[in-house]
Amino acid sequence: MGTPFISHLEPTRLDGYDRTRPHDQQPGHVPKTFSDAMEVREAVFVREQGVPLANEHDPDDARSCHWVMYASVNFTTEPEERDPHSGEVTKPRKSETRSLPIGTLRIVPFPHPPHPQPGGRYVNNVLLLDDESDGEKKGDGTTTSSGTARPRARTLTSVDEERQASALPFGADRPTTYHDGKEPYVKLGRMAVIPEFRGHHIAGQLWRAAKKWLEDNPTFFNPSVTELGMDQLKVGVAGDIPKWNGLVCCHAQESVIKLYERWGFKVDEGMGKWYEEGIPHVGMFLRLHIKEGNPRV
Repeated sequence: MGTPFISHLEPTRLDGYDRTRPHDQQPGHVPKTFSDAMEVREAVFVREQGVPLANEHDPDDARSCHWVMYASVNFTTEPEERDPHSGEVTKPRKSETRSLPIGTLRIVPFPHPPHPQPGGRYVNNVLLLDDESDGEKKGDGTTTSSGTARPRARTLTSVDEERQASALPFGADRPTTYHDGKEPYVKLGRMAVIPEFRGHHIAGQLWRAAKKWLEDNPTFFNPSVTELGMDQLKVGVAGDIPKWNGLVCCHAQESVIKLYERWGFKVDEGMGKWYEEGIPHVGMFLRLHIKEGNPRV
């Protein structure tokens, strides 16, 4: 493996991206860096962990920043051939070096949906109702002809409706151990490294790159008054405009909690445990120390 390098993609339009098709069957205008990120995510989350392909791409992808790590890998294009009698090489092996995407992660800006419900089971970001268990469904149209559960969206509570009608970022959430329910935060997610390159601190290098970028660009995700206007932001004075102050959240798979803890994240006991695509998750938070920057205008 040659010296790895990291590519960064800022939020970009992904119009026409078909989440039912793999990365190499998408429209030509899709940025290569994003396609490479999806190549890694499909290898890890879809093929390795069994997440349905249609559930891997989501609306947050277009508004997020993505980081992809590449390695220069030597591939054999034509194998060596030898004389079967003498053993001498009659045709040398031919090879070429390619840049292979080996790891990725994304940073999702605020606002975010409500914190997951403790013990909740989510499929394609939808909370399943209590009567929706794998393999057995009531005769209410929530099972497809192939026997695959089609999750029903739960009814919005008064708290949900109030949050969606509130100022950015979606008003108040339920408070947890490390989140007061109000402060804007960014979310680290979709971190994946292909199996062949694990054990080489790829994830750590990706996080350090993203962390440095966040520290260097603390106002990047803050809403622009010029672009949105005070009315759309639903704020009365400039001091009410949401501003990121270094809080980072991660919805971590239980199996990698220790990895995030080495980076300084702490498990948010108040958020509880829930399941995404059948995989147990917990919430974790980290506070970055950022410099005061000029607000976006």
